[in-house]
Amino acid sequence: MPAPTATLFYAKDGYDTSRPRLMGRHAAGEGFLRGMVRHSGFDRLVALVPRPADAEAFQAQARDLGATMALEAVPEAELHRVAETGCLMLPGPEMAGLGWRRQRTGAARFSLVGITHTTASHGAMDSIADLLTGPLQPWDALICTSAAVRASVTRLLEAEAAWLAERLGATRFPRPALPVIPLGVDVLALARDGGARAAWRQRLGVGPADVVVLHHGRLSFHAKAHPLPMFLGLGRAAAAAPAGARVHLVLSGWFADEVQRGAFQAMAQALCPMLAIHHVDGRLPEVRRQIWSAADVFTLLSDNIQETFGLAPVEAMAAGLPVVTSDWDGLRDTVAHGVTGFRVKTLMGGPMGDLAARHEATLDSYDSYIGGAAQFTAVDVAATEAAFRALVADAGLRARMGEAGRLRAAALFDWSAVIAQYRALWAELAAIRGAAAPASGESPRRPDPALLFADYPTAQLRPATRLRLAPGIADSTAAVTRLMALSAIPGIAPRRELLPGEDSFRAALRVLESGPASVADIAATLPPGRAARLARALAWLVKIDVLRVAEEVG
Repeated sequence: MPAPTATLFYAKDGYDTSRPRLMGRHAAGEGFLRGMVRHSGFDRLVALVPRPADAEAFQAQARDLGATMALEAVPEAELHRVAETGCLMLPGPEMAGLGWRRQRTGAARFSLVGITHTTASHGAMDSIADLLTGPLQPWDALICTSAAVRASVTRLLEAEAAWLAERLGATRFPRPALPVIPLGVDVLALARDGGARAAWRQRLGVGPADVVVLHHGRLSFHAKAHPLPMFLGLGRAAAAAPAGARVHLVLSGWFADEVQRGAFQAMAQALCPMLAIHHVDGRLPEVRRQIWSAADVFTLLSDNIQETFGLAPVEAMAAGLPVVTSDWDGLRDTVAHGVTGFRVKTLMGGPMGDLAARHEATLDSYDSYIGGAAQFTAVDVAATEAAFRALVADAGLRARMGEAGRLRAAALFDWSAVIAQYRALWAELAAIRGAAAPASGESPRRPDPALLFADYPTAQLRPATRLRLAPGIADSTAAVTRLMALSAIPGIAPRRELLPGEDSFRAALRVLESGPASVADIAATLPPGRAARLARALAWLVKIDVLRVAEEVG
């Protein structure tokens, strides 16, 4: 049995880290492509692309990331070709629509594998709920990047199932697998660079005995991590730092707008005025590569429901940094408390059904919704301060935790380890798919318009419908000449690509030279693969008065 492979769904937006509004999903997409290039072991890397521009971007980005295997971009219209690899990797949870499209070609021909990023948006929630009503199968999977997000996905599915049971009396709820597979990092690329460390610390004015705490990521009090516990905890730890050691906080990231920038500055001034704070643009490639080397400690005190994994702390561990994080979502899976750093307890208030209701009614924006939820989520300030105090005061502890983190990242989160989990999943899904019975169909919401609107016309063109050449058209040559002349007029055949070629028309119309003939007899002049295309085009020939209906047989 050949080794399992997969096709990537590639739209540039999901893999582009050069954008001004850089999000975690973009970094994750680029990282996944890098991991596939370097660790998949594929002889050929295939991408399903929505547009020609995406095909070019895929080829260029894969080469930039070091691809040496053959690269192939398949137009999205040729979805059936995913069967050549057996699996389509999607950049999000939007699986149901593709499931219906797959259904037309045979549901057991390939697997669909989505992945969670945020599960807080309406779009994500709807996509997850649609897993129960769309034609998803046991040989499909929605990868959950953490145990916490798997729990939230399961909770959504259970609520949807309960509603379907109440509304429709449903008792069966087939659904895809929900494996937990983390995001990955390139551990070697994040190794500490002594030259970069010296250069950045000199640039920032950091002394030999000073301690640099790094926060890397979007700088947003409502959508990422509220800075209050960081400012309070680190400010207090800095005040108690050993003599001669100044504590610096480096905010490596970007502000969505001036409101965010102003809020961070106001909070810093009010909560930790003596703390040395530096801001660098974390979107710049050189910053993303090097800033880890400048730091001694990393922190991300996430309190936001939009978060599901938290990639930056894993990158920090790969760089040999001890981490101070919140005990929140995927951070529970990545940071070993007391070993690779400290996880600070969190507390969520509730109920918050009013926030969900207002957002559902579009009275509150998505930003207002997640910001409201974050406002009622607390990160333990005292525990934050204690964690920072311990690491600021003890270089040996920083070194031990940093090394433990580096080893943990290499063993569990390097792309080589993560892609191995993907390969195991592809093999498992292939085995389930191989035992499935062939099935095909179409979406009940997207049926054949000739069937859905069958009661609109006076009659439908059927195999028994008899046609004849229109008056004034003596033979097939005249008929083809006439249809070609008409089709050249703008608007006569607006979807000309749907029509058979001139040779097919010519061969079929010869049948009518001896008198009227049925649609079935006319179509039989062509091979089966071309006959259906011709049969419906006969209605167009009636439309342009090249043919007429001779009689209708019931």
